[in-house]
Amino acid sequence: MIERLSDFLCGWRTLSVPPEERTRTFDLMYRAGIPFTKEHPMPDGTITVRLRGKNGARFRAYAEREEIRYTLGKEQGLPVIISFLLHRPAIPLGILLAAGWLFWSTRIIWDVRIEGAGKTDPAEIIALLDELGCGIGDYFPAIDFNDLHAKYAAAQQDIAWLSVYMNGTVAEVQVRELWRDERFLPPENMYANVLADADGIVEEVNVREGQACVKPGDLVRKGQVLISGVIVQKDGSIRCEYADGEVICRTAQPIRVEIRTEREENVPTGREIRRKRIKFFKKTINLFINGGTLHTNYDKIYTMEQICPFGLCEVPVWWETITYREYETVMRKISAEEAAEEAMTVLAERIRTAVQNAELLSRRIDTGFSDGVCSIDCLLYLRRDVGRTEEFPESDACVPGTGETPQTDPR
Repeated sequence: MIERLSDFLCGWRTLSVPPEERTRTFDLMYRAGIPFTKEHPMPDGTITVRLRGKNGARFRAYAEREEIRYTLGKEQGLPVIISFLLHRPAIPLGILLAAGWLFWSTRIIWDVRIEGAGKTDPAEIIALLDELGCGIGDYFPAIDFNDLHAKYAAAQQDIAWLSVYMNGTVAEVQVRELWRDERFLPPENMYANVLADADGIVEEVNVREGQACVKPGDLVRKGQVLISGVIVQKDGSIRCEYADGEVICRTAQPIRVEIRTEREENVPTGREIRRKRIKFFKKTINLFINGGTLHTNYDKIYTMEQICPFGLCEVPVWWETITYREYETVMRKISAEEAAEEAMTVLAERIRTAVQNAELLSRRIDTGFSDGVCSIDCLLYLRRDVGRTEEFPESDACVPGTGETPQTDPR
């Protein structure tokens, strides 16, 4: 082992001597004081030995003087490698850069993984951690994780406890969520009335806070106070509350749909421009030259894909593509039957939206076609809560129906 290491460090060459020159060669090396190692006879009688360092050049000088036939192999070992690298400086520079990158990359965050987030969107947690200096591409030896945990807890209200620990280059985040209080808390020093958002006939009144101003069977108009947040007491003073409740009414909601048989449409031309860039950790590198001629009318389509080599693991490199797809505006004409079919489709979607929070009692539909326009008039009869909340400060409080502001109770 030591001999091999010495040969590698000093460099060596293989000397091959034919059988007839064996005696003269060894006599020459003994007289000239040229050391050798690894003497090895070959089947054809040829002898091979190793000469270290500059001994190969010394032997050549003596052998040419004595006219000895020999074969001297190429130089091998560390000196040859060093000489090769000195004549190609890009190789050692690349090795140094690779070593530096390897050292640095093992100390930055490559990925952030969230555990324990049920109600909170993991993307929100990752975004806030990134703002606090613990995101993909950050140098984690410089992160004070105790300080990070405290800052995160102070910056949000949904997580009771959060812990970040490094598993190699992956930031493992464990969270414990708070049970959110879903109850509505009115703003401080603000009160509210419940007003009607449509005309209707009252069928049911359910008051949770405030005082009812209508009863079943009353006809109400849009904007009328249904539940008042101003409570008039027996002594004439008032007490303000944040009115809340339901007022179920029978209402009529009109819907009108118009579809023209001739209209403008955007049609793709098939021409598009794509611009690509690579996002590496937090650095974005454009793979295109800024500028260029874009289309006059175009749709902009943005896609991002994280690179996963051979499907084995995801790396913090994203491939971003921005596509500018050209279109032109043309006049398109459809038949009356196609217009009527499209109008019915639009009407069905609007009815579906209107009855999401209501009970559909009945409907009346009238259709018509005039001057290239297919029209549908629909009247929906619904049973729904028509109340909407309107806030007011205490200074604006007034008794419903009078518009007067009574004196407040000094108590």
